[in-house]
Amino acid sequence: MDGANIDMDSVKNKMVRLRNEKDEANDRADQLAQQLKDCQDALSQAENDRDDLHRKIQNLESENYTLQENLSTSNNTIEEHKTKEKDFEESVNGLTHKVSMLEKAEEDYLAQVKSLGDKLESAETSAADHEREAIKLRMDNEKLEKDLAEAIEKLKAMQENLHSAIADLNNV
Repeated sequence: MDGANIDMDSVKNKMVRLRNEKDEANDRADQLAQQLKDCQDALSQAENDRDDLHRKIQNLESENYTLQENLSTSNNTIEEHKTKEKDFEESVNGLTHKVSMLEKAEEDYLAQVKSLGDKLESAETSAADHEREAIKLRMDNEKLEKDLAEAIEKLKAMQENLHSAIADLNNV
């Protein structure tokens, strides 16, 4: 029976070994199942992270599009402001030129006013001189008229004397 014992021992050993292999295989299967679950969880997390990143990318693309539109609008506004600034500068330059011309015209007018003032003063002086001369001439005219009247009176008296003397001579 020794051969049967050996076979039995060998079967028992094999069974123990198979049980141990089965337990190890179960442990390994449990480990692999846990690794699979961990990998699936990691994959699920990675997919969630990918979806989050995809949403963030879409949001960033949307924000980028909005920012690009805002930038374009801002650039257009800047160009409009530059154009208005250029127009304003041209207007300011035109107004500055007009002010300069007006200042020169003012200087010319002031010179004319001074010249006219000087002429007026000269004319007033001349008018005063003429007025004095006119008064003198009136006085001379009045004296001459008085002298003429006296001369006419003397002449009339002389004529009367002459007529009387002629009449006296005719009577003689």
